[in-house]
Amino acid sequence: MKSKYSKAKLAKFKKNILQKIEEIDGTMKNIRSSVSDNSSLFLDGSSEDHDEGTEAHEVEKNFLLISRESDYLTNLEKALQRIDDGSYGICEVYIEDAEKCECPESPLIPEERLLEVPNATKGVFCKEKKKLNLL
Repeated sequence: MKSKYSKAKLAKFKKNILQKIEEIDGTMKNIRSSVSDNSSLFLDGSSEDHDEGTEAHEVEKNFLLISRESDYLTNLEKALQRIDDGSYGICEVYIEDAEKCECPESPLIPEERLLEVPNATKGVFCKEKKKLNLL
């Protein structure tokens, strides 16, 4: 049973995370550029023809998108820290109490999961148990 990923695998994960960070940065720049400072919502003499409700909804939607992307970015940065400290890819539940971790590949989170969800801290089984308050 492997208890850690190899340096080569960790380098692969790090490359994937850095690529995701780059994508998020691009997405956030696009969202920010779509919200212009001189939007009619923020002008005093705005045209009555303009649907301010729709514009307010768009501003709120963009804010929520930026907030979500920002949280994801923070979690990816934490994943990079775990790569550096050697705990990346190890189920958090296993680290806390090895007896409680029932992940089939315990203690490692499967590589496929880490490539899809690079900020994952738990294997799927432990994640589900935590959701159901069974841990």
